[in-house]
Amino acid sequence: MTTVDFGLLFEIGVPKPWDDRSEYRAYWNTLEQAKVAEEAGFSHIWAVEHHFLEEFSHCSAPEIWLTAVAQHTSRIRIGHGVVLVPAPFNHPVRVAERVAALDILSNGRVEFGAGRSITREELGGFNIDSGDSRPMLLEGLEQIVSIWTRGEEPAALDGTYATMPPRPVFPRPLQRPHPPLWMASTSPETYELAGRYGCGVLAFGWAIDPPALKRQIDKYRSALHSTDQGDRPVNDRVAVFLMGLCLEDEPEAKERAREPFTYYMDASAEFFLQWGRGGTMPPGYEWYAEASQHTEAVATRKKFDYLVDNGMALVGRPETVIDVIETYRAAGADQIIVGSQLGAMAHEDVVRSLRLMGDRVLPKFR
Repeated sequence: MTTVDFGLLFEIGVPKPWDDRSEYRAYWNTLEQAKVAEEAGFSHIWAVEHHFLEEFSHCSAPEIWLTAVAQHTSRIRIGHGVVLVPAPFNHPVRVAERVAALDILSNGRVEFGAGRSITREELGGFNIDSGDSRPMLLEGLEQIVSIWTRGEEPAALDGTYATMPPRPVFPRPLQRPHPPLWMASTSPETYELAGRYGCGVLAFGWAIDPPALKRQIDKYRSALHSTDQGDRPVNDRVAVFLMGLCLEDEPEAKERAREPFTYYMDASAEFFLQWGRGGTMPPGYEWYAEASQHTEAVATRKKFDYLVDNGMALVGRPETVIDVIETYRAAGADQIIVGSQLGAMAHEDVVRSLRLMGDRVLPKFR
């Protein structure tokens, strides 16, 4: 029976009402949760990069927070996932430099996830044409890897979106040739894209059931194994995001998770599924329009109950959570990424859940 890794995802949400120390508490509470996750036996901490998504995510400089995590932990992998790779967000040289420095300061624990953003707020805020976001992602990823693997020669960039004359770029990552690569995968075509580029999959959609996931994983691994990867290292892993709250009492877990998780679902749909609500449809975003329509159809029912009742969230007592994880393991997931610090979820409830999962859930999958 295959083992399963467990990660913990942070958006660093800061719901209103705010006071002068709301963001301070959010940042320090999440750091404490990361420390508890390591103690509980989680293998990965993941932090996203978002901009302008008020309340939903105030994690605009994840490399800073992850550096603090690295200094307060010693074993857990440091998941920089995802970095917004299109050049107007982050120049490829700056990404290569920052991730390498984080790899050094974490003693070689970094995992590098690449993404492009799919929100109008973020793309428009950085004046990115949404139709260019995917080619920007792919060019940026290739340029970052080329900087890390260039040998002793100066780095030079000659792309469509980022150029640079030959320059020495430092520091180098501690992991050679570079940290493991992942790609954010929400729409079906990105699973195949991740496979063609030899990247692991970060399945960040919160409403994918195990049968649908298995179909996407099969496409991913078919693309990965049918592509000549040359001598570059391949990260053949699939990590699946699931909202999660594990407590001894199942009704209490549902009661405490209902409002924060419903908020997270509603906010996610508002930010990430805008493309189905009129306006120009850029190439590569067709799936999000379809998903928007599906989400609105589900909204006629109780979304939280729908996900929990259909085994698409980890909410309940340990035995319930174990049963759900088993279905995702059977579908081909190598890692379950748990999202608990969502909406107005109480810090104390997140800590309780992490410790209970460490005691009763994680040992079942080692």
